[in-house]
Amino acid sequence: MKTYGFCLLLVSACVGAASAQEGGVASSGLDQGEASINVRSDVKLGIKGTGGTTSERLAKLGEAVSEQMADIRGCYRKQVASSAEVVGGLRVELSLPPGGPPNVVVTAQQGGSNELTLCVSRLLQKASWKTVGRPAAAVLSLEFDNTRARGQTLMNARVAETAHIDVHAGQDGQQEATWSTDGKEVTFTVRAQAAVARESVELVVHGFHEGYAGFLDCRRHSEKGGVSPEGDISAEVSIDRQGKGTAKLGAITVHSDRAPKCAEKAFKHLSFDKPPSPVHASVLVHFAP
Repeated sequence: MKTYGFCLLLVSACVGAASAQEGGVASSGLDQGEASINVRSDVKLGIKGTGGTTSERLAKLGEAVSEQMADIRGCYRKQVASSAEVVGGLRVELSLPPGGPPNVVVTAQQGGSNELTLCVSRLLQKASWKTVGRPAAAVLSLEFDNTRARGQTLMNARVAETAHIDVHAGQDGQQEATWSTDGKEVTFTVRAQAAVARESVELVVHGFHEGYAGFLDCRRHSEKGGVSPEGDISAEVSIDRQGKGTAKLGAITVHSDRAPKCAEKAFKHLSFDKPPSPVHASVLVHFAP
């Protein structure tokens, strides 16, 4: 709430400067009606006057729009609740004729959703513009962003990276695929019989990709007390048609006494997509020194 309050003060300051100083727009190097007002939070607002709108009317228009920002953020938060990846922008063409209701045309840009477009359009249609001298017109730009979307985008990018992982034939004729964390602290090697579909091998790798944090944590615990975390953890992993996975731990060469229990916990927290048919694979988890 503190950030939102600051944003409104910022808008009010910009609006006040425009209305208090007749030469403010001219001295800034912008033509009349082309001043910009920005609100920065999860929603960024830009306003540009059109149709010869004076700086004074643009300022009043900015004040009126700023009063709608809480509800516009509400539209966006509702969208984020149902889909974390909704980001992008809306372009709003707003005109206030001398008489009659406002003309509002909202178009989605850069991934803005139809639901968000409709919600914002309804808000601006019902908004009060009594303080704005008429005629007045402006183009509003609304840019939507949130930390959940950025995190989701990053995760999707990493998943997409593993989607192109190299699945190849190992020395024993089995299918083999390897994926490592960015710093190579932990490496996962998955092996399956040649008859297993390539997509199923990738599915297993994706599961370890999603759950790699647990294994990183195991490596961190394994180096406590000055002991090297280097070593291997082997396991046999089976995934049924519902995506439920089970793991049977094999040989563990990590020196720390913490490794077995920690590894068991990390394997239990893995989740997998549903395979076309049950999958069985051998997995080797390597901790780098």
